[in-house]
Amino acid sequence: MARIVFTKKWAERIQLQGNKLQAAGAVREGAVRDRILLAASACFAERGIRPVSMVHICDAVGMSPSEIRLHFETKDDIVLALLERLQGMGLGDLPDLRPETVAAFVCERLRSWRATGASNAAFVLEAVAEGTRRARVAGATAEALALERHALVALLQARMRQACKALPEAEVRGRVFALQCFVEGVVLRVAREPDMDLDIVGESVRRFVAQAVPSFEPETPAFGVCA
Repeated sequence: MARIVFTKKWAERIQLQGNKLQAAGAVREGAVRDRILLAASACFAERGIRPVSMVHICDAVGMSPSEIRLHFETKDDIVLALLERLQGMGLGDLPDLRPETVAAFVCERLRSWRATGASNAAFVLEAVAEGTRRARVAGATAEALALERHALVALLQARMRQACKALPEAEVRGRVFALQCFVEGVVLRVAREPDMDLDIVGESVRRFVAQAVPSFEPETPAFGVCA
């Protein structure tokens, strides 16, 4: 019996060590991806997206093509990764639509986005335009925005149900569309003013969301069921 316990303890230690190594590997991979995106965004900002090749990016980051392809197979993959940080800011990952939650989420994403160096206004505008010209990038971007919109609609509808309120479907979608447009405008503004105080950004987002997503106080109907 003692031998079985000993074996289990060592198995648990090995599993724990394996988990730690896996987590460390994920952190290292993320750091390498960020290095590549930082170098690529600098190249795109300086030369434009179309003239830049994978060779330019390799030279800028100091890695071989085979090393970069472990993380990004093509230049389109790099453009897609950068666009994911620029368009929509991943609002579909929000846990709820409380103004404070949305403001904190957007500011955190902007801090992460700034860390990649993709804060050049010319690059942002060209990246968005390039996303409409490259078929694969355009398709992926449109799909991501549609999924984000669907998730936001579901969040708003859930908030309305909790408050025992209702809005016409068209109004729900209109409010969600306005929120996406507002955040995209914030991204462009921060790109043009890279020293913008994110506290100001956060307060602006909070105020806008408070208007777009009213804070209804839940009613308490009989037997706890919405009429």
